[in-house]
Amino acid sequence: LGRAAALTRNVLDYGKSEEPPPVLNRIPLAAAATSAAEDAGLESGGVRLVKAIPPRFTVMADSDQLHRILVNLMRNARQAIEADTTRGDRKGKGTVRITAAADGDDVVIRIADDGPGIPPRLSERLFEPFVSGKASDGTGLGLTISRELAANHGGELRLVETGPGGTVFEIRLMQNMPGA
Repeated sequence: LGRAAALTRNVLDYGKSEEPPPVLNRIPLAAAATSAAEDAGLESGGVRLVKAIPPRFTVMADSDQLHRILVNLMRNARQAIEADTTRGDRKGKGTVRITAAADGDDVVIRIADDGPGIPPRLSERLFEPFVSGKASDGTGLGLTISRELAANHGGELRLVETGPGGTVFEIRLMQNMPGA
């Protein structure tokens, strides 16, 4: 089994296409969050999005790559909330909250959910390829790719905290990248 997994990784690494460099544009974050929430399956009757973003807040980013990062984080949050069996009153309802602020030459975007949290055994390996906490049709590559996309923007994606009250991820993006 170990050899088969190693072979699979080698094949995927060999065939892996590099993400193109980001094409940076000034993007209104509230609109980007709304679009990503829709694609991630967030809705008012189930897991909903709460935006706590300053008015007219923009971020210098590649719109497609930022969309992919946001969709992945929001979809993971939705799936965790919907699968939460620790609170019987939940019935698939919950909240994903997005906040943003400038921090020097960076923009910091936080995605927080009120889900059950990530088990400790997974949180240490969360950004490794093929690591997934759910028994779904996911590949376990979403966070790995999202972290790579953030790094391509001169930034990072990291897990800030997780526990029974929810999970918080932080996307930090450089705003003064060379060539921007």
